[in-house]
Amino acid sequence: MGHAAASLPRDNRGPGAVGLANRARIPYPWIVVLATFVPLFLAVSVAMMGMGIISPIMPLYVRSFGAGGIEVGAVFAAFSVSRFVLGPAVGVLSDRIGRKRLIVSGLGLYAAVSVLYVIAQALWQMGLFRFVHGVGSIMVTPIAQAYVGDLTPVGKEGRITNLFYASMFAGMALGPLFGGYLVEGWSFEAPFYAMGILSLLALIGIARWVPDDVRRPTATAPRAAPNLRAALRAPAVWALIVYFATRGLWRQSFNSFWPLLADGYGHSEAAIGLVLTGYLVGEGLFQIPFGYLADRVRRLPQIAVGGLLSPLPMLFVPLVRSVEGVVALSVAMGVGSALGRASVLAIRTQLGRAHGMGTLAGIQNSAFAVGQMLGPIAAGAVFDAFGMEAPMYFGASLGVVGGAGAVVLFAGGADMWRRLRIPVRRPVRIDREP
Repeated sequence: MGHAAASLPRDNRGPGAVGLANRARIPYPWIVVLATFVPLFLAVSVAMMGMGIISPIMPLYVRSFGAGGIEVGAVFAAFSVSRFVLGPAVGVLSDRIGRKRLIVSGLGLYAAVSVLYVIAQALWQMGLFRFVHGVGSIMVTPIAQAYVGDLTPVGKEGRITNLFYASMFAGMALGPLFGGYLVEGWSFEAPFYAMGILSLLALIGIARWVPDDVRRPTATAPRAAPNLRAALRAPAVWALIVYFATRGLWRQSFNSFWPLLADGYGHSEAAIGLVLTGYLVGEGLFQIPFGYLADRVRRLPQIAVGGLLSPLPMLFVPLVRSVEGVVALSVAMGVGSALGRASVLAIRTQLGRAHGMGTLAGIQNSAFAVGQMLGPIAAGAVFDAFGMEAPMYFGASLGVVGGAGAVVLFAGGADMWRRLRIPVRRPVRIDREP
């Protein structure tokens, strides 16, 4: 691992390097931090609920324009194209100009695109609006993650970062359930209007109660100067890229084609939403305890177990016709995902202190977007060639192979972790090895 030391280059750590060395001796300002965490968590949760509301009906809505499997995948992929292209650049920008203004702008795009979906008249317009939706998304979730990373104390990367993710999943878990019932009780357009209203509420909450991180800095140490080139030379960053790219592949394959499979089996929109909610409930319930575990136990075994086991239940989805059975499989996928991701997110936060929190969050979300972009298209081709059950087998296989590859990369970077020495109140096992 010739470039192992590049993960924390001394010349690129920015003015925060000295602050990091002393943070363990500085009382942590919990009151100040909670005043930022609470409104940020609530607002992002509300925004994610709006995103989740449209998820159970979006594939069916796209199919109403006469789209085939590949076209459904292409429309879904448009969302991820913008996230992939803009992720690192927006992350670096947030390290330079601040987080809050980008989050507010992204939520404004969320609200606008909810109306655009309703007035779309052609398939190409749906693809364009999904692209715009992705632009808004890359300005909200990764930048909010970076804001949380700014406030996270050394040694608590797992629990704090995953507490934020749990708040996201709480909103996303309720969204599909409500979306299915809105369609059944009102119309196909109702979930889109609901997304717009919830996005506006989140925008107001962020603008009113989250401090401006430029005028009133809330980080406990100065931010590291963003350095995208140095970050991409770090082996651990490439392990993150592989992990999140393959997760995007199998997850979006499931999200895009489970509604079509369920429709073929005669399940209702509410049942479709219930299955999607099951995954998010499994993630949300276990994200926090697994975050605590990531701060106390070796992280590599957790990444290995979670990364390999989370996609396996997809293999059984075509074989289980009852909604309850598929919900159970979906929950199992969520629990496995929470276990692996909890440790990976803790590692990302540590790396963010060296290369910029926004930079690392942007890289993570760009990698995930690659998988989200390629997954639906590849799964759509499999759908057209082999039938509606094939994307489930395809996604599960890709997920297992990708999870194994990420574990190999993390294990190969063990020498880097022996060199990574971030002072903490008590030893954290990731500082010695994953």
